[in-house]
Amino acid sequence: MKKILLINPNSSIKMTEDIKATVSELRTDADIEVIRMPRSPNVLESFTDYTLAGAELIKYFQENDLTAYNGILLACFGDPCLFALKELSPVPVVGIAEAAFSRALLLGYRFSVLAASKKAQPMMESLIDGYGLQSRNAGTLTLGMPIEEFLSDQTALEGKLLALIEKAKEKQAEVVIYGCAGMTTVSKNTIMEKTGISVIDPVISGVSTLLSLLEDGDGISNSGLYF
Repeated sequence: MKKILLINPNSSIKMTEDIKATVSELRTDADIEVIRMPRSPNVLESFTDYTLAGAELIKYFQENDLTAYNGILLACFGDPCLFALKELSPVPVVGIAEAAFSRALLLGYRFSVLAASKKAQPMMESLIDGYGLQSRNAGTLTLGMPIEEFLSDQTALEGKLLALIEKAKEKQAEVVIYGCAGMTTVSKNTIMEKTGISVIDPVISGVSTLLSLLEDGDGISNSGLYF
């Protein structure tokens, strides 16, 4: 049995429990342990938040024996500190954003990210550019609300996501991606049934991507960027 460590890099108990709920429904026999970083910001909505969370992540990786796990999933859509974690980790590390982008390329030509606050829009565009995917990007759309606000109101979140997807279709997006792990409370299957567009929940795609790497015996290259 594969053993996976899924890290929510923020300190939100609510988001961590929501992620656990999604993972518990996955059809896998992998043992998935879900943890949070209790000294990180409650949610990550800025580069300052990413940096503070990154420091906690690096400390955790340096102070704990991670060889008991087969792989590690970083469950924040900004992939904060991901490259450093790939350098430090003795096992493969995957970020949910890089996994979701990779999946989107298989499902359609252009994708849109559905993000939270207005600040998230340029942050997501920067992330997409960093992964070299702007030519496949139909544009990031935002809820115009902070993460903590939609975490406590799933009904409002679903309605706003449906509205954003109609805008994404107008931009010729063929695939939409939840731009926050906290959106995992809204079933992607429900949204697909209502909109007729491919929807990616990055928590789900992150787990499946990491497990497929492990099943195939693939490892993170240490001969270049992550050396």
